[in-house]
Amino acid sequence: MRRQSAGLILVAAVVVLAGCGGILGDANRDVPDGYGEVGGVEYDDDINITVEDGLTEAELGRLVNRTMARIEAVRELNYKQPVDVEIIDREQYQQQRNEQVSPGGGAWENQIWRGLFLVGQDRDATAVVEDAFGTSVTGYYRAGTNDIVIVSESETPTVGMDTLVHELTHALQDQQYGLEFGQSTRDQQAAYDTLIEGEAGLVSHLYLTEWCQQWDCVRPEQAVGAEQPDASELPEEISLVIGQPYRVGPTYVQQLKQEGGWEAVNERLENPPRTTAAIIDDDGAAEPTEITIPDRSAPGWERFDHEPTGDTLGAASIYAMLAANGVAENEDPRRYDHPAVEGWTGDRIVPYRSNTEYGYVWELAWEDAEAAEEFASAFEQVLERNGGLARGTSSYIIEAGSFEGAYRVTVDGNRVEIVGGPDREALENIHG
Repeated sequence: MRRQSAGLILVAAVVVLAGCGGILGDANRDVPDGYGEVGGVEYDDDINITVEDGLTEAELGRLVNRTMARIEAVRELNYKQPVDVEIIDREQYQQQRNEQVSPGGGAWENQIWRGLFLVGQDRDATAVVEDAFGTSVTGYYRAGTNDIVIVSESETPTVGMDTLVHELTHALQDQQYGLEFGQSTRDQQAAYDTLIEGEAGLVSHLYLTEWCQQWDCVRPEQAVGAEQPDASELPEEISLVIGQPYRVGPTYVQQLKQEGGWEAVNERLENPPRTTAAIIDDDGAAEPTEITIPDRSAPGWERFDHEPTGDTLGAASIYAMLAANGVAENEDPRRYDHPAVEGWTGDRIVPYRSNTEYGYVWELAWEDAEAAEEFASAFEQVLERNGGLARGTSSYIIEAGSFEGAYRVTVDGNRVEIVGGPDREALENIHG
C-alpha cells in the first residue's frame, strides 16, 4: 500500500519481524579512503556519551555525526549536508500523526483492503492502518528536509541505534539520489519502498552486526532505554502489507550487492524497480500490463471521484491476501513467492459505490491461461475460507461475517475478472 504520510520515510517495529538472517557480511571491513568523517567527528572517535540517563543535545549531536561517519564507511557514499535529529515520545508522535492524516478517502481505501480480504467491513481500514503505524513506528525521515524524528519509549531522550542507522541511511539516499513519492500505483510504490527500505535495513544490519565487531558501538539495548513497541502486536494481515518492504528488501538489496557491489545498488537507485513481481521473482514482470476496465455500471452505481480511476495492487499484495487467508504459506517471512502469484503481469481494481453500498471490479492479467486458472483457484479458496458458497459456475455468496456479500470470478484466457458487491443483483449493476 502507498505510504500513509507523503514525504515521511517510516521505520516501524515490523523491521524486527523482517530480520536479516541469512544475509552475508562484508568480507572486507576496511574503511575506504574518502569516507568516515562528518562534522569534525571521525568514525573511530571516542564521543564520550552515557546513555543510561538519556542523551543531552550535545551527546546526541556527537552520536549522530559519528554514526553518519560510520555509515559512510559501510555504504561507501558521502553525506553532502548535516542531518538534524529530534527525539519525541510516543504521545507526541501520535498527536503529530493525527494532525497529518487528512480526512476523506476512507471509503476508497476500505474497498481496496476488502477486495484483498485483509480488512473487512466490520473495521475501517484507514483507522486500522493508522493505529498500526501509531503504535509501531520508531522513527521517520522527512524527505527533502534532512530532518529525522526518533520516537523514544523512555521518559528520557534515548535513541535505538537500529532506528538511527536506518533513518540516517534514508537521509543519505535522499542527498545522493533523491527520494521519490507519489508513484503512479500502489504496486510501483511498494516496489520502490522495497528498494529503499531494503538498503536501509541492510546497512543497519552490516553496521550493527559486522562493523561493530571492530568498533566501539553504542548497542541498541543500551541506547533504547529498555523497551521497544512489540511488533507481535501488529495484526498479521496488516504486517504482511506494510512490513513487506522491510521483510523482502534487505535480501533483495544484498543480492544486488553480491552481484555488482554497491555500484549495482547505486544503479538500481537511479533506475528503481516498477513492480513487486520483479522483486519477488527474477522472471517477474518488470513493467505491468496496461489494463483498462470499461465502466458498465447501471444507473445508481458509480465509480469513485478519484484520480487515477483505479489502482494496481501487484504481486506482493496478492501474496499477502493469500497468506492472510491461509491459502499460501512460506516458513521464511522474507519470501512472498507462491505458485498462485507467479505469472502476474498486471492488474487493475476500480471501486464503485451506490449511496452507502460499495463494490469493485478487479481485473488481473497473467502470463498464460494456466497461471490465470492457478490464481482463480486460489482466490476461490479465499472465498471459501471466509464462508463463500458457490452459486452457479462463477458466483459466490458470503452470507455473514466481515466480508459478507456476493462475488463473481470469471476466467477468460490469461485474464481473471473479479466483481464484488453487496448481493448478486449488485454484481450485474456494478459490471454487467
